Formats: sequence, structure tokens, C-alpha cells
Amino acid sequence: MKAANKQLAEWDTELNQLHERNGDLGLKVQMLEQELKEVQRDREEIKNLAPTVADFPDPADLLNQLRAQRKKSRAEREDVEVILKILSS
Repeated sequence: MKAANKQLAEWDTELNQLHERNGDLGLKVQMLEQELKEVQRDREEIKNLAPTVADFPDPADLLNQLRAQRKKSRAEREDVEVILKILSS
């Protein structure tokens, strides 16, 4: 009987330790969930403030516009494509 009581007391102690640890983990989970909500909210705000990506015209159209303004332009279509790639990155 003493051995059984001793075993029960040990288990009770272990159980109390597990409850304390789980309580701490539960609190930590709540804190992390709150932090995640705040980060997601901030992310949406930043996303809304970020400028939209520019939509560039077709290189051939851009080259035609350039030549309309500067008749003697030496730019080639390939040059315009490279410029657009640089601007996109």
C-alpha cells in the first residue's frame, strides 16, 4: 500500500509539473498568435502602401514613340528591350 501511495504521489507531482508547463505553453501560443495577427495586419498596410508595378508598353511601340519625337535616334528595338528589362528589375 505504501508503494502504491508513493507511486501515486510521484505521478501527481509529474502531473502538476506537466500542467504548469502546458499552462506556460498555452500562454506562449496565445502571445505568438497575437504577434502573428499584428504582423499580418502590418503586412497588409505595407502592401497597400507599396507602389504598383509599372506596365511598360511593347518595345516596338516605345521605339516608334521615340522615333516620332527624335527623328535621328540611333536606338534599335533590342536597345529598347534591354532598357525595359533594366527598368523592370
